[in-house]
Amino acid sequence: MKRKIPVLIFSILIIFMCSLWEYNVGYKNYTDRAMDVDAENGTEIEQPEKKTAYITFDDGPSVLTEKILDILEKNGVRATFFLIGNQINDNTRPIVARLIKDGNQIGAHTYSHEAQKIYADADSYYNDIMQAEKTIIQNTGIVPLVYRFPWGSSNGYIKPYRKEIIRRLALRGLSYCDWNVSGEDSVGHPVASQIIANVKANYSKYNEPVILLHDSAGNKATVEALPEIISMYKEAGYDFGTISQRSKIYQWKLD
Repeated sequence: MKRKIPVLIFSILIIFMCSLWEYNVGYKNYTDRAMDVDAENGTEIEQPEKKTAYITFDDGPSVLTEKILDILEKNGVRATFFLIGNQINDNTRPIVARLIKDGNQIGAHTYSHEAQKIYADADSYYNDIMQAEKTIIQNTGIVPLVYRFPWGSSNGYIKPYRKEIIRRLALRGLSYCDWNVSGEDSVGHPVASQIIANVKANYSKYNEPVILLHDSAGNKATVEALPEIISMYKEAGYDFGTISQRSKIYQWKLD
């Protein structure tokens, strides 16, 4: 007679497998493993004494971008926006123009942001980023210097060809940028107070924090949280800057 696996053990195995899948494929907060590293040899980099915060927004432009720009302007803050190429059109072009005029930086966040499409293989991701870069140049006259992988550079989708993509895009003058502080504002439906708490949990760990926030139509709570996040950093003695002003582009240590 075969032994039956106890229900409790079976349940634990199922939970473990689901958690492992989420880590390797889906979005996960990687701030616990975040550090400044030299991408060439994986050695940790000593952070400068001056404290400067680098706020970044993924997934724009959107109907909320103008409100975000109003808050940044009011507080004398510049940020970096990783834009989705196919969202730059006749309706959003004036907003992107203002974004640049206000002194913010533009990066590429792919053209389509469709996981199954962009992460199908190395060529698919490369071509999608090139299309995003072309769209940004055509609409702004600016060549983006940085890009951000949807779900970050450690996501499981891209692991088989990550090094190849990074190398190919580096030859085009593009550097990828990750983050070490996250508002977790694209996970579920957090309210403003939760987003603020998520940022506060890690904000003082770094002299040069790179903060991940999102600029999509569904991120109204992010807009509500932004003034408090800025105030929190100012009260802690931080200045603000754009990614290319950082001592080194922030990248996770990769396997």
